[in-house]
Amino acid sequence: MRELHLRSHALLSLAVLVFFGACASVPITKTGEIPRGSEIVVVGFRDCLISGQDEDCNGSGVKAGEAFQEAFNEGGKFTSRLVDRPVGPKDALSNEAAAEFGRRNGHNYVLHGEVDDFYSVAAMTFRTDRAAATMRIVRATDGQVMASYSKVGKASSNFATPKGMIKDIAIFVRDGL
Repeated sequence: MRELHLRSHALLSLAVLVFFGACASVPITKTGEIPRGSEIVVVGFRDCLISGQDEDCNGSGVKAGEAFQEAFNEGGKFTSRLVDRPVGPKDALSNEAAAEFGRRNGHNYVLHGEVDDFYSVAAMTFRTDRAAATMRIVRATDGQVMASYSKVGKASSNFATPKGMIKDIAIFVRDGL
């Protein structure tokens, strides 16, 4: 009986590992290499567009842009600076427009994207903060998307913040390039 219990426990453990392995982060889609030491200009992200979450969503694009700029400067792999969006905070910015913006302003690589969710709850509640972002790095000379990534994050504790979760996404992207 004990052997059956141990075998069942082992199978359950294996199933959990397989399940969580399947839920692991999706890899970054890369179409080329960005040379080490390159400056990647971060355009503030588009604010999230979730109806009824205006309090959290308004300004979320700037916070996401700051998170990516901070993460890329910390890694020692690239340099980065945050620039203003050439369009409104809730307006879409196409890859072509981002490349054109880069060419006009002398930038080789432009990172831009959208905040897909940005929900912050009061501390010590039983709800969790959420954040999601989609990003692309565009080479300005020809408009090629060099890397793209999309991630939904959910806080595992009440001490995480949406901006912190987006910074974790940015660190994952930076380290994966």
